[in-house]
Amino acid sequence: MKLIYYVIIRISLVLSVLLTGWAILFYFTVMDEVNDSLEDYSEIIIIRALAGEELPSKNTASNNQYFLREVTKEYAGSRDDILYKDSMVYIPEKDETEPARILTTIFKDDGEKFFELTVATPSIEKDDLKDAMAGWMIFLYIALLLTIIVINVWVFYRNMRPL
Repeated sequence: MKLIYYVIIRISLVLSVLLTGWAILFYFTVMDEVNDSLEDYSEIIIIRALAGEELPSKNTASNNQYFLREVTKEYAGSRDDILYKDSMVYIPEKDETEPARILTTIFKDDGEKFFELTVATPSIEKDDLKDAMAGWMIFLYIALLLTIIVINVWVFYRNMRPL
């Protein structure tokens, strides 16, 4: 095997591993940000409720929903502080049920009252985002890998011609 092919194969293997690691890290980082949207939405509602401010509309254009109710101290003590689950949620604007990611949390105000907040966001959008991201990441991965390999081959051939 010629030296140039040996070098190109080694560079291609290293690049494949590096780009694969980058793609996996990027994917999970973006998915974590998508999941954080539930936590951010619940924090906004809790902060407004504790401050006595007007709460956001129960149903938004993004189909995010929340339900806030007062609960007993015993009920609050028997439940997890934060609970995530996937379930079906009825969306009145569409008059249909859709799969959703749901966060349920218990919090206490200054007056020693306990509240249960349930926040739901449709998971169809998340699934669409995951599919689109996966497709584009695979395309980008292949395009970058091929471009780098072609440039390396061209540079090696051009620089090693005198040898």
